Amino acid sequence: MKFSFNRKADINQSINIVVHNKEVEEQVAQKLKVVQKDSKLKGFRKGKAPLDVVTSMYGPEIRQEVIFDLATKAFHRQAEEKDLKIVSRPNLIPEKIEEGKDVKFKATFEVYPEISISSLGRLTYTKPICSITDDDLDKTITNLQKRMSKWEASSDPSVDGDQVKINFVGKIDNEEFEGGSANDFPVELGSKSMIEGFEDGLIGLKKGQEKTLQLKFPDDYGKSDLASKPVSFDIEVIEISKAVLPELDEEFFKATGIEAKDIEDYKKQVLSKLEDDLDNLLQAKIRQNLYDALVEANEFDVPKAMIDSEISNMKLDTARRMGMDPKDLKEDLFPNETFEEEALKRVKIGMLLNVIIEDNEFKADPDKVKQIIEDRAKNYKEPQQVINYFYSDEEQLKNIESISLEEQVVDLLISSAKSTDEELTYEECISGNYQG
Repeated sequence: MKFSFNRKADINQSINIVVHNKEVEEQVAQKLKVVQKDSKLKGFRKGKAPLDVVTSMYGPEIRQEVIFDLATKAFHRQAEEKDLKIVSRPNLIPEKIEEGKDVKFKATFEVYPEISISSLGRLTYTKPICSITDDDLDKTITNLQKRMSKWEASSDPSVDGDQVKINFVGKIDNEEFEGGSANDFPVELGSKSMIEGFEDGLIGLKKGQEKTLQLKFPDDYGKSDLASKPVSFDIEVIEISKAVLPELDEEFFKATGIEAKDIEDYKKQVLSKLEDDLDNLLQAKIRQNLYDALVEANEFDVPKAMIDSEISNMKLDTARRMGMDPKDLKEDLFPNETFEEEALKRVKIGMLLNVIIEDNEFKADPDKVKQIIEDRAKNYKEPQQVINYFYSDEEQLKNIESISLEEQVVDLLISSAKSTDEELTYEECISGNYQG
């Protein structure tokens, strides 16, 4: 077996391999004898078929298998000798395969890149600052009331916040289109569940009133055949209902999962929960901003195989969240392009974090691991059983240890990087639109 090593880019490399005919012939002969012994060919008893007959039937296929098997083994030996960190299966391309001659291969593959982290002290990131006002607290409680409200029919004209039950027929170019019509369809005004202008067009209407809305589907509408098209909706109001909010009493408090003796006690407990949730949210935003800064400051190529693997994981996660069987995944439903940008970012972050962990020789802190497990367990009825489960399952314990290591990295980044405070309202923080 002969080898030569070609270095292209940092992550795309190749090895030239020569598989010698003598070695091929030896292994082919051995395999043919095994096949001959076990073969059941028509006209011959088991194991009694002549070798030349077995060779004519199975020889070409066996030879092909032997050649590629030898090339694969040779590749891995060479990669190990050169201490290459292979991240993809090699693409073995033979020059020419001729019986009785050596076979030259070119093996192309990807390797893990060499990553050198730039000075962490040069990193800058945005640090969101946010607090909860009395008005934020009141709005939160009102929203809880709205979720538990009851609808009562009304003869008054509809206003924002009402529920309007309608019959409607949608038309494009004066022709009804599939999915554009419905009867007894409830629309909550102000929910923004319909296309722009639809809900506003229902404000001020009474039961029995009819109206035609002249609208336009948004450019990014989910159904591409309807996007950007003008549309009319013939509306008939069937019923108007107004929300009746529940009283702020002990029954309501219990329904929202809080044991409180009065409204002040209830507000205090709600505020405490909101502050805990906000703290977790801000920490997550800070962590993401740090990661974004880290990625921006460190340019390196990422093996395509690693990106493809992450895309596959993201697709599976998406399917599970949608209640789909992963077997039903189709490229046209979840095209790779949809996930490529985020997958690349995730892979880069993971690679950079691993380098920081190795450079700083971070080890999972048993006390921190214990704390993380206990924090998770306290949300269950039998916390000790959950704790025992984490410690008994090696994979789950490794996941928790990884979280502990990541927290050490975040602490290091926070202590090293420079931050710029950004004051945000509570609504801006929780809206999901804040990008940092």
